[in-house]
Amino acid sequence: MSALALLRDAKRVGYVFSGGSSRCAFQIGVIEALAELGVRPALAIGVSAGAWNAALVAARCESRIRFYWRSFMRMPHIDLRNLLVDHSPWRFRQLHQRTFDRFIGRYRFKQPDALPVFVSVTRFRDGANVIFDARDVDDPLQLLLATNYLPPFYTHRPVINGETYGDGGVSDNAPYEKALAEGCDAVVVVTQKGESEGGLFKRKGDYDHVVTDPRVIVIRPRHRLPFSFTERRWDVLDVLSHIGYLRTREILLGEDHIETHVRAEGEAPSARARRILRAIIPRSL
Repeated sequence: MSALALLRDAKRVGYVFSGGSSRCAFQIGVIEALAELGVRPALAIGVSAGAWNAALVAARCESRIRFYWRSFMRMPHIDLRNLLVDHSPWRFRQLHQRTFDRFIGRYRFKQPDALPVFVSVTRFRDGANVIFDARDVDDPLQLLLATNYLPPFYTHRPVINGETYGDGGVSDNAPYEKALAEGCDAVVVVTQKGESEGGLFKRKGDYDHVVTDPRVIVIRPRHRLPFSFTERRWDVLDVLSHIGYLRTREILLGEDHIETHVRAEGEAPSARARRILRAIIPRSL
């Protein structure tokens, strides 16, 4: 069975959006292409920056996803006056709050037509991965901020049910198992690590994860993307979203587009750092 036939025939399709900061604009095009091809999700799972896209899908606001991203990127992200508020010059908490309230709203997930949305976070107390259902928390915005929490861009640890949590990508950046556990018979995992870079970044210590379950379809770039994690120019991110759109058509329809063959030069800084560490630190440690 082809990947597209699997998705179209499935009774419950889960979308899983990995983290990747601004590179998650790749996911915009994926969401749009899947909708065009008649794929309808039953739930969404998000990690780190991918959680905002998961929230938009669950809120049934996919048609406004470009407006969401453009609105967020248009606002100034640095203001020294924020040192008096969040003890940081970066205003990402305020930017996310303003955009989320405008396009989604804190009570949207409890509406009957909203889809379930799950968010992967890392518990500070023990480093364990925890996946919350946004419908079960008092303030879903705090949950979304928690999975994005990464100093120095954020300085106040979000508290959920009396515990503090941080970036979910540290403990599970591709929690497709949760979608299967929730009854999905097909899952789409959207991540930004290129195929030529190896397996998926799953979590700290599992940098080349291989998905073997035939019910799970991975949509990702061919190569390491030549786009910065901190890119804020919408015209640049729009190009990235188009690559996501074309890449989805390649994987599901067998097309080939020259635009998707772009690649960054050299080795990824994170991969280079791990290689150096493996060389200088004994394996027994």
